[in-house]
Amino acid sequence: MRTFYTLSVFVFSLGTFVSFGQERTTTVENFEPIRTELAQWDAVRGPWLASSMEAMANNQPIPVRTFPENFTPNQMMRMVDPGTRANIQRTAQENSSASQTSFWRDINRYTSVGNCSPRMARSYGDPHIVSFDGARFSFQTVGEFVLARSSGGDVEVQARQKPQGEDFSLNTAVAMNVAGDRLGIYAEDYPDADYSTPVRLNGRSLHLTGSTYFLDHGGTIQKSGNSYFIHWPTGESAEIKMRNSRNMSFMDISVNVLPCAVTGYSGVLGNANGNAGDDFDLGVSMRTPRDPFGDDNYASRERQAQIARMLANQHRVDDFTTLFDYSIGRNTLSFTDRSFPRIYRTINDLDQRRIDRSRRMCEQSGIAASGINGCIFDNAFLEIEAPREPILNDPVADTRELREIKEPVINRNPPRERFQGESRLEEQPINAEPITRNPVKEEVQSKEEVEIVPTPTPSPKPLPPAAKPKPTPKPAPPVVKPKPKPTPSPAPKPAPKVKSTPKPGVGGRP
Repeated sequence: MRTFYTLSVFVFSLGTFVSFGQERTTTVENFEPIRTELAQWDAVRGPWLASSMEAMANNQPIPVRTFPENFTPNQMMRMVDPGTRANIQRTAQENSSASQTSFWRDINRYTSVGNCSPRMARSYGDPHIVSFDGARFSFQTVGEFVLARSSGGDVEVQARQKPQGEDFSLNTAVAMNVAGDRLGIYAEDYPDADYSTPVRLNGRSLHLTGSTYFLDHGGTIQKSGNSYFIHWPTGESAEIKMRNSRNMSFMDISVNVLPCAVTGYSGVLGNANGNAGDDFDLGVSMRTPRDPFGDDNYASRERQAQIARMLANQHRVDDFTTLFDYSIGRNTLSFTDRSFPRIYRTINDLDQRRIDRSRRMCEQSGIAASGINGCIFDNAFLEIEAPREPILNDPVADTRELREIKEPVINRNPPRERFQGESRLEEQPINAEPITRNPVKEEVQSKEEVEIVPTPTPSPKPLPPAAKPKPTPKPAPPVVKPKPKPTPSPAPKPAPKVKSTPKPGVGGRP
């Protein structure tokens, strides 16, 4: 019986292996027309884009860029001419309908970018929420929450909200899943002792100096002024703007998604289905008010506070779902306070003179009417300057056409450098070098550094031969006894002469 069971398992495993191999072969063959179309479009960029799409669908790192542009796969796909894009999209749709595998669903998603317009959502100030569908809410809570998460999980943004006083909270950190790379930015409560940069990539410090840094799975991050721009390889993006309020650093978070390319989103920023009425999904009796900053009666304030707590509990992260880095002994509970908001403030708690002054400042800053009350709220209570309306950062918008390149060039991040025993990633301007140069690997450089270390150690070898034979003769000079001569010297003999001299001296004075 046992033999029969073992044989059955072996036959089943063999059949599964053979079936997987056949499916893999079929997938490669069916993908070949897409590879051919892209190679005909551009002999250098096309093969890279095809290989990147395959790597993304298989959840693998994308190949090194072989062109001077700093594009993600999505941005490069948008540069493909409409005819070629239509051909590969048709191939992807046919295989997706016939195969129903995740590979072809993803390929179909990557090729459908031309039909989708991004939608923006925001968490800014004393966190004011503007959902993907335009709903507004004041989210005065404390903890770590999912702002946005795609159905597949390859797009996720989490925010940490920290209290400022007893009534208000601000975004002090953000953590993201960028298609498999975990990226964190910290305005407060750094997870380690490295305060030279707020950015952590997969738990390690990342230093940016203005250029574009390539993430392993196809995304990019770039620093410009006080803002960080993150682009997913599938077309989504985020802007993290660092700001200050009194003695506290915080950030505004803007997220752009492509709702037509993903089956759905969830999180505090809503579901991006085009209906603002169901963004917070708390039931008909718990719909958010039209003006979360202006309601003055006690019942309305309590209702808004209850909605904030319900929304927080619905999207709060735990130790299994968090994307943040933590210092030793801390976790997500270290940043959680479920009693917030204790008092739900509105602009009606302010005197009219402060309201009018803040209103003038907000209007002069160009704040739209839809966001004027939130701007008054932040400026009057926390003295926060009016935030600018974020603009979608799109590197492709400034590129009308791609210049022809005759041979591939390597466009990669600089090698990792080590500082004081800690591993850090140092960002420098892009280096474009011929692909034939085969640049030196990091491992070889590290080995050379190790070989240099023993070379100074032979230097102490000359010390032992001359080490202490020479110091031993130096004590001999004290043994050369010229000093014993003064000790038996006739100093006592002149003493009697001294005795004779005092007598005439004493007798002569009187």
